[in-house]
Amino acid sequence: MNYKYWIAFLMMLVNGVFVEAQKADSPTLVKFKIIDATTAKVTPAMICLMDLKDSSIHTPTLKSVVGSLSKISDFYKGIEFSSLKNWTGPIRKMNGIGTNNDRSFVYGSLPSLPYWKAPVIYQVSGNFDIELMPGKYHISIEHGNEYIPIGEDFVITGKEAITQKSFVLKRWINLPQRGWYSGDVHVHHPTTKKEHKEFLLEYATAEDVHMANVLEMGHHSDANTDFKQEGFDEKFRICRGDICLASGQEGPRSDFGHVIGLNINQFIRAPDPGYNYYDLVFKKLHQQPGAIVGFAHFSWNGCSLPRGFPWYVTSGEIDFVELLQFSKINTLDYYDYLDLGFRLTAAAGSDIPWGSTMGEVRTFVYTGKKFSANNWFKGLKAGNTFVSNGPAVFLQADGKLPGSEIIQRKGTSTVLSVKGISNPSIGVISKIAIYNSDGLVAEKINTGKKDSLVLKMNHTLTHSQWLAAAVFCENSAVAHTTPIYFIVDNQPTWNDKKAPAIILKQEEAINKTAQEEKALPNPDQGILTRLENAKVFYKNLREHIQQSGIKAK
Repeated sequence: MNYKYWIAFLMMLVNGVFVEAQKADSPTLVKFKIIDATTAKVTPAMICLMDLKDSSIHTPTLKSVVGSLSKISDFYKGIEFSSLKNWTGPIRKMNGIGTNNDRSFVYGSLPSLPYWKAPVIYQVSGNFDIELMPGKYHISIEHGNEYIPIGEDFVITGKEAITQKSFVLKRWINLPQRGWYSGDVHVHHPTTKKEHKEFLLEYATAEDVHMANVLEMGHHSDANTDFKQEGFDEKFRICRGDICLASGQEGPRSDFGHVIGLNINQFIRAPDPGYNYYDLVFKKLHQQPGAIVGFAHFSWNGCSLPRGFPWYVTSGEIDFVELLQFSKINTLDYYDYLDLGFRLTAAAGSDIPWGSTMGEVRTFVYTGKKFSANNWFKGLKAGNTFVSNGPAVFLQADGKLPGSEIIQRKGTSTVLSVKGISNPSIGVISKIAIYNSDGLVAEKINTGKKDSLVLKMNHTLTHSQWLAAAVFCENSAVAHTTPIYFIVDNQPTWNDKKAPAIILKQEEAINKTAQEEKALPNPDQGILTRLENAKVFYKNLREHIQQSGIKAK
């Protein structure tokens, strides 16, 4: 027997097993590709890649295992986009109680996106590489709420040095084809560098947000501002295809609420003293052609909004409110102000970086098939909007869109049409509903778990009223329209039965604020005067409503 031959043969076997063992413990370079089915091109997207063994998060960066989340301070400083293939955006917290340094405490235990279960989200180029050790992984992919999110497990065996994984993002709805374009009215980030703008454009593309309003943020304490913008008029706008950035402002910001100015050509700050005289800012903003004024944080009555809104709404210069934000919607107060005859457009803003990701709540504006920043702002100003963090809702009355005014005579009828659409991966529709100044007009429960639900009816107009529609999903995703306003026999749209109690609520809030102001060492007489003027407004409104009720009888 040739022992040398057998020894050599056994050594080959041992070495072979050792080599295989080495291969099994070696990382595999995984080449990922994310494709938009609509364009058949690679697209930036939002992902989370998790090792199911230890829940560690992996990114395309050189430091593949994420040890910490991005912070608010990263956005104050400004994120600079690199065109490198494996560039990764900020790692944003999407679930769990926030510290206000990673995501807002306002969410509580609610997810930032109703349909996103992964703990974080971050932007990738759509064509990236990651080295992964053998094991089982899960990838979550999102491209805005018009696309079906992807969630898939896969295994890396370690037997291959390189492998490829491709994912195709498919639409469940194409809102631009219907003339509706998404926007976020509340984004914070500087735009003073080219790399800042590139980051925001890539981010908006990854989230499929067509109109990103990037707000410079003022302060009550001094004249300094954060999230500096390069400029505010049209020449500083940037559009890449149908993705646009436009600069605006959040200010004034004090314990009387936060003000948003969109489509502006300069930042407006109230003179000192008088920073809290918001009405002066409203007027100066509106002197800029096409400017739109809104109140932030309406969805959760945040940032002391209840202190300022009841009296500043009487100025008649507030165009919109952030009805949806931080996974919360505030129809209770919205309907109250509509019941007093105010016309307020429904809008939604993420407030990123306190919000988790751009476009997690969206303002959909009807621009028609021809999109432009100007058309988007024009539609927002007209109230042709609905807000959503998942489903879509379409309301028409006699063919007219939300925000429209329809003049009719008592006893005539209008044809109402509401359609709610969703996808099971976005949220299963539980019901669609129509509301007006009297309350619930009609609803349709989705007993068949359908992706689309339609409610059509003839609605008899016995009095002037506002009328809006909403879609509710089982996972708490929601969509809500701006109202259509019906003017019947030339009467206002207030609710004469509900209004007295709502007015009393406003007066109590104003009186409380006045008492707090008077208790200060140096009460601001300008604030006290404005509070008194608001009280006179509500007193006159009560009298007008009472008189109209007597005439109606």
